[in-house]
Amino acid sequence: MSESLAGQDMEFPCPGCGARLYFSADSSALECTHCGFREEIPRSSEEVVEYTLDEVATRREIGWGVETRTSGCGSCGARTAVESHVRSTTCPFCGSPQVDTSEGVEGARPESVIPFSVTETEAVTAFQKWIQGLWLRPNALQRLARLGTVQGVYIPHWTFDSLTQSFWSAESGTYYTETEWYTDSKGERQSRPVQKTRWEPASGSHRALFDDCLVHASRGVDVGLIRQIEPFHTEALVAYDPRFLAGWLAEDSQRTMRECWPDARARMDEAIRNACIRKIPGDTHRGLSIRTRYLHPTCKLCLLPVWIAVYRYRRESYPCLVNGQTGEIHGKAPYSWIKVTFVVLIVLVLVFAILKSFDGAGVAF
Repeated sequence: MSESLAGQDMEFPCPGCGARLYFSADSSALECTHCGFREEIPRSSEEVVEYTLDEVATRREIGWGVETRTSGCGSCGARTAVESHVRSTTCPFCGSPQVDTSEGVEGARPESVIPFSVTETEAVTAFQKWIQGLWLRPNALQRLARLGTVQGVYIPHWTFDSLTQSFWSAESGTYYTETEWYTDSKGERQSRPVQKTRWEPASGSHRALFDDCLVHASRGVDVGLIRQIEPFHTEALVAYDPRFLAGWLAEDSQRTMRECWPDARARMDEAIRNACIRKIPGDTHRGLSIRTRYLHPTCKLCLLPVWIAVYRYRRESYPCLVNGQTGEIHGKAPYSWIKVTFVVLIVLVLVFAILKSFDGAGVAF
């Protein structure tokens, strides 16, 4: 198995030799690194349960289904599940050693999980290619960037489903051309076409079914970064089984369904708005108003696989995320202000040259 075992948080003994079993992203099964024992984990998407928003608010099932401790970071606030005997560790999200462990967990138990399929070796390779492809960055970045830890972490997300019914109204604008007369600098009367807009009221409706609209329930991962490595293919979700977490870290859910529901509605509203705009007749529009009803919304808590790489450059730490299902990668990196300034100067020179050429040709603006 190629994955790092530094983040082991769930204990499952090998029936052959008694050593710990770990979930392998390479074989998608529990494996023993001592005797080679392998155990397949039954997968079922039919057992993935979704709940109404009211049902979730009254659920009392919490924890991971096995004995763990909660490791809390004093720097970024993330909480992850660790082995029951672990008393301290390093935060996988920010690399801070300011962590503390406590008994038990408080977060809701997830209903489903997408198991890791990208291995640690593949994640490190993706990181190396990513950092080599950066531009407008310091030349020494590729040489001096030191990869600290690469941790496979299951990040909690809420998924929301809803049927929506929207009613929209707006003013539809249609372009037309009129001839305008004017007197030029020689005192001669000239004509030119002028584009104008004819405004008319328009209205309509739009129905949409949203399935698995994702909202992160994490406080340890940068929202912008995790959105950049989407999508996660949620059709691969299977019923939660703690054996998928053997040898991996799992962040405790830190945002409730009630906190995440407005974010889901915002993502749905954006899609609805774009769909309604496409339905407005004419060439342009203004004053768009949309009223939306959310019918029978349901949700579930799931765990999504993410590789977190923290690298250092000139005493600063920068995060990089790799989608543990697709291999999509995105991270933060310092800019080279010398390169940025150089590019800006080149653009200014080109703009000046273009304006000069128009001026030399006698073109009036």
